[in-house]
Amino acid sequence: MTRLISKRCINLLISKHAISWTKVSINNELGKILPALKLPVLFMCNNCDDENKKNTIAYVVKHWQERFLQEGIAEPIESIEHIVCHVIGSKKITDLINHHERVLDKEQLEKLELLCECRLSRMPVQYIIGEWDFRELTLTLEPPIFIPRPETEILVDFLLTRISDSANKNKNILEIGCGSGAISLSVLHSSQNANIVAIDVNPRACELTIRNAKNLDLDMRLTVLNAAIQKDGKIEVKKAYGTNKEEVDFSKRKFDFIVSNPPYIPTKSVFELQPEIKLYEDIRALDGGDDGLKWIEPILKYASEALNVGGYLILEVDSSHPERIKFLVEKYYANQLKFKHIHKDYCNKERIVEILKINSSS
Repeated sequence: MTRLISKRCINLLISKHAISWTKVSINNELGKILPALKLPVLFMCNNCDDENKKNTIAYVVKHWQERFLQEGIAEPIESIEHIVCHVIGSKKITDLINHHERVLDKEQLEKLELLCECRLSRMPVQYIIGEWDFRELTLTLEPPIFIPRPETEILVDFLLTRISDSANKNKNILEIGCGSGAISLSVLHSSQNANIVAIDVNPRACELTIRNAKNLDLDMRLTVLNAAIQKDGKIEVKKAYGTNKEEVDFSKRKFDFIVSNPPYIPTKSVFELQPEIKLYEDIRALDGGDDGLKWIEPILKYASEALNVGGYLILEVDSSHPERIKFLVEKYYANQLKFKHIHKDYCNKERIVEILKINSSS
């Protein structure tokens, strides 16, 4: 059974991220005033003879691991380890082992209880601690912006391989749906010759991408636009963000690479996702329409016109999509595009597709 998010947890995140919770939930119900969970402070035992033992890292990790397990929380041990690391100001899980007898102070224990309360409300750990590692980078994360997954690191790997193989000195890249900026910033970090235009339909995602870019000193080669790809394959721009507020004419601009991790989950499957996902992450970053191809089809159309010859479109897709995408490419874009490769993810599912631009659209 999924718990209601506690009022204390809502207040924590409003103060931490300055967010409007009416925009977080799939059905907008999280913005209502909800009853707080009343969790006993089991390890703040004033009358306990062995209070210090109950306040050690080893004890609280074991206690909350068991509590998470009882409540059906996914990855209970990983969840509490990351939360405790955050509370003590460490990024190394090994510190919990090396300092397992360390006693947490009152302020740390109170913060720990509040963050664990959020986890019991099925809030993702990434949102609770406010950051997450993606490849070599640490990114700030906040709800409801999509949390980058390990599979997307594979997408970046193949994109970087194509970039290194490219004869062009300067690589012009478009990312469609930048979210937190994980893909674009990883590429900029690893490729000094890359220049990226990143777009997202959500202004909050654009703001977060810019914030991460500035934190990582990667904003000079990045243009971030609040923009959306339309069903006809055209891109409509609303606003530019960040240092490089470049005006981009997408009807004329050409790119060497286009990359996207678009919404690709079929609508009927969205409501079967874990509460951590469907309650907290932006539905627009997940829902790919009836067949999951709602946004992939316009991206194919745009790529057929906007890619330079020899350039690649690289997509993360649902495991049911590669053959269907191949069919679409061969049926509608055979003169411009060639379906080249399918790559599998860590679970051995077909997840990444590469499509080559072979001829000019003109």
